[in-house]
Amino acid sequence: MTLDTAIWSNKLVFLLGVNTGFVTNGEPDARYIEFYRQRSSTNLHCAIIGNVVVPGGHGSNRSTPSLGSNSVWGTVARAIRERGSLPGIQLATAWEGYQGARKFLSADTGEAIEQARTLVSSLGLYEIDRVLDAFSTAAAIAIEHGFGHIQIHAAHGYLLSLLIDERINADASHVQCRLGSLARWLHSQGVESSIRISMRTGNVEFDASGGTVLQDSIASLPFDFVDLSSGFYNIDKRLIYPARPEITTARFADSVGVALRHPSQRFIFSGRMARRASELPRNAHVGLCRDLIANPRFLEEPENGCRNYGKCHYYSRGGEHVTCTRWGELN
Repeated sequence: MTLDTAIWSNKLVFLLGVNTGFVTNGEPDARYIEFYRQRSSTNLHCAIIGNVVVPGGHGSNRSTPSLGSNSVWGTVARAIRERGSLPGIQLATAWEGYQGARKFLSADTGEAIEQARTLVSSLGLYEIDRVLDAFSTAAAIAIEHGFGHIQIHAAHGYLLSLLIDERINADASHVQCRLGSLARWLHSQGVESSIRISMRTGNVEFDASGGTVLQDSIASLPFDFVDLSSGFYNIDKRLIYPARPEITTARFADSVGVALRHPSQRFIFSGRMARRASELPRNAHVGLCRDLIANPRFLEEPENGCRNYGKCHYYSRGGEHVTCTRWGELN
């Protein structure tokens, strides 16, 4: 199928958050800055740097960057802005002892759900509020560094994705209320905001009930965009990184369903969606990841993107940072 980016003329295009692994001592290094500089342009509304750990939080692997006062964060934001894109940052945390699965599909998907419930019940409301305070602190730090879009990572089985879901956390409504207050504060600062959620976890039984309630609750919060992802990392990573036709088709249908139920909210669609942009609802915008990882000039060369080589899944392959076979082909 030919990809005609002219059909995106009324859509905003985002480079979605990815943990590149290009860090030294937990902070961005020259490779990190260059990765985002190369992929930013006037054709890209916003480049969101991925999976940045909030102060006092926990990374998802040893290559995850942690936000702080180092001026290198401002350097990253300027590199993106100078190329014509809005600099964005995705704020996240896992928890102490978190270990991401190497395999794409868990042998026991129910175990991850029960472990999540046990973890959340052990925290208590005081600790949950401490986590939420860390996200507010991180947002303020990010704004000081020059980031103009703040994304809250509440997807993929990381801590916030557990805390926002009433099926896992009895205090989910409190968490959602706090996040709504954060979104309103960001708006008052003139900063664009988004929240990323997983529409499904990958556990069929769990996903069969309550998913729509979660989606609708989050879509009703005053964020500028809701970034619709899917999958929990320790249940089914195939939903996070969809490649098989039946998975991409289901994710597209799920995304359309949420967007149509909330016509006044704006959404970011991703998961191999580029070639279906003409089918997007009016309130849906384009999120890219693997195509721009593979080819920094993808928006100028829309037929020359990802080839599904799988090298970008560096953690699952035992690597330390993202890579792509295409980089050698394009040079």
